[in-house]
Amino acid sequence: MHQIKKPPVIIIDGSLYLYSSFYGFRNFESILGEPSGAIYGILKMIHNILQKYKNSKKIIIVFDSSKKTFRTKLFKEYKNNRPSMPNELFIQIKPLFRILKKIGIKILTIPGIEADDIIGSLAHKLEQKGEKILIISHDKDMLQLVTRNISLLNKKSNSVVTPDIIKKKYGIQPKEFIDFLALMGDVSDNIPGIPKIGIKTALFLVNKFSNIKNIYENIEKISFLPLRNAKNIAIQLKNNKEIAFLSYQLAAIKLDIPIEITSKDMLIKSNCSENLFKIFKNYILKK
Repeated sequence: MHQIKKPPVIIIDGSLYLYSSFYGFRNFESILGEPSGAIYGILKMIHNILQKYKNSKKIIIVFDSSKKTFRTKLFKEYKNNRPSMPNELFIQIKPLFRILKKIGIKILTIPGIEADDIIGSLAHKLEQKGEKILIISHDKDMLQLVTRNISLLNKKSNSVVTPDIIKKKYGIQPKEFIDFLALMGDVSDNIPGIPKIGIKTALFLVNKFSNIKNIYENIEKISFLPLRNAKNIAIQLKNNKEIAFLSYQLAAIKLDIPIEITSKDMLIKSNCSENLFKIFKNYILKK
């Protein structure tokens, strides 16, 4: 007898798609002549998800808050390479939240907590309750959250990422992605990483030692590895030990943020798609 596949709880990385929608539909305006590309893009994405996952009745969309986070306190340069939010995007947030509320899509933001940490903690909590989870995001940081019960839908490639896919593509486990990012750094988040260590070297080291702690416990062996510039890599690692562990802290998504929301709070109304379509029709957008 075939086991019935449980429909997943859908968690959307709202902050990521807020920006990509804003830049993707930059010239869109509402009937009042106000910028509305970000609103259009988010609604279009939710509409597509509701169509694709008709059996999924639990959906939540998570956004960053404007307050500083623990990572900024840990490393003041964290994400400071990003320009501040354009006003044309900022003025779309309140109307977007109003529309999402009207449609019946649950929104979650926690002051001082990044969307990634909310998503990680919520997914972890739901997994422990026996749920299957589908995170909608193409942020590579999210790969560390993937488990047998937590998958990732990359909207860019329209493919679902599982532990097997990560293992096949990178040769490492999802959890080891934290160590991988800590070694090579992340330009988009301004995570420093170890100078002169690129993707190939980082993957080789994580493959060999599994994590940063083991790398530093075996630091004397690194010079003798079949690795290009192995001696220099060993020197770089020795000189940047503190940076490596700091980068790990910055790259690791938290799984223990207390979140009061239950999966029942995420239940969408049966007329959610109809409401969304009506808003699309009435909120005429033009280029």
